[in-house]
Amino acid sequence: MERMEKKAHVKRQREVRIHAELWHTSDFLLEAGQLRPDGAAHQFRASLIFRAFYLEAFLNWLGPKLIPHWKYLERLKPREKLDLLADQIQLKPDYGTRPWQIVKDVFGFRNAIAHGKPEELEDEIYQNIGDYLSGLDFVQAEWEKFATESNALRAQEDVGEIATLLYKAAQVKHDGPIGPFSFGFQMRKARL
Repeated sequence: MERMEKKAHVKRQREVRIHAELWHTSDFLLEAGQLRPDGAAHQFRASLIFRAFYLEAFLNWLGPKLIPHWKYLERLKPREKLDLLADQIQLKPDYGTRPWQIVKDVFGFRNAIAHGKPEELEDEIYQNIGDYLSGLDFVQAEWEKFATESNALRAQEDVGEIATLLYKAAQVKHDGPIGPFSFGFQMRKARL
């Protein structure tokens, strides 16, 4: 005879802040590349992509808090969204200096990957004979050259600084965890 177990009626509610999830994914990928040099370029590449994803998702989280009817603006390019929000909160990005110059870099990289096309690459260099004979030195596309640990670290630092500047200048009023990297919150209620 089976015993009937009591059941509780559970109601759950959760605010999902995808930008925070993407930030942490990028951090884990960066760390994985740092811990395992073999194939690290793949980890750094993925970290950079997720850093770009984070920035756009963060703008899409911040936008509706500052601009009514943001949904009509979601089709804008990330740089256009950033310019619009920065103007709204009287922040003046200088895209020629850090941290702002990373915006062009990460979105250019993301676009190169997202809209990838075959390329024919060619160069001429002087090389040590031993290096030439090893045959492991490939001509690289610009997006391949960008996928380095130093660029992934710079993106982490600069995108983090941009998000913090935007968040502080916006003076967002909201419930739950705060900050540009915080996960949403979840509530649960149960009754027997």
